[in-house]
Amino acid sequence: MKNSYTIKEVKDLLNHNIDDELLSELRTDSRSGIQKLLEKYDRRQEKQRELLVKFHKKETLEIPYWHQEKLVAGVDEVGRGPLAGPVVTAAVILPSDNTLYEVDDSKKLSAKKRSELYIQICNQAIDISVAVGSPELIDKENIYHATELTMADSINNLYAKPDQILVDAMTIPVDIPQIKLIKGDAKSITIGAASIVAKVARDRLMSVYDRMYPEFGFLRNDGYGTREHLDALSKYGKTNIHRESFSPVKNISKLY
Repeated sequence: MKNSYTIKEVKDLLNHNIDDELLSELRTDSRSGIQKLLEKYDRRQEKQRELLVKFHKKETLEIPYWHQEKLVAGVDEVGRGPLAGPVVTAAVILPSDNTLYEVDDSKKLSAKKRSELYIQICNQAIDISVAVGSPELIDKENIYHATELTMADSINNLYAKPDQILVDAMTIPVDIPQIKLIKGDAKSITIGAASIVAKVARDRLMSVYDRMYPEFGFLRNDGYGTREHLDALSKYGKTNIHRESFSPVKNISKLY
């Protein structure tokens, strides 16, 4: 059977909302071009269903608090391992009706997707706070404690005080109930959102440092000890953003 729609018209219809009756009619169309469009449509629909299932699973921890109209803050960090640059933490409070379907662990997302989701998070969040733990703080306190303190800053700088904290694998020194989750950024929508905000914020800082210290390739390595970075350390010395307590930085006396 062939209906009156052209293939181009069917393509446009399938890219928008289409009612079940028309969809059933199109499935009886014998044209191969129509059937290929329907196959693509079905794959998109299946992908969307899987995305929604994954999204609702990530809301599981937040939902009991949302039902009680309580505020839940997700907290995460980026930058514990690099030789240079700060550790950055973020706290994000989301509304129960958020539509952040694609939020995930920031490490699983491309830079482009993180930037897109960052805008969505900023548009939908009840509150967001970002805190920066400097290399000096890291050297003074050690990276673990510096991260805890910086996470506390991100919570304390929120305008809205959360009733509950969900945090990725850390304990935050604040007097608010909290649940510590291993790989929390992949299990919780609020922690996932915080991981994206922290990652985008730190990447922007490192792009500034890349312009200040172009020899080190910070835009490419984020401050991690790549061969390019280590070679630059040996040749040019350490900069003001290097962590003096980290090897091999602490063994280098030459200053940039």
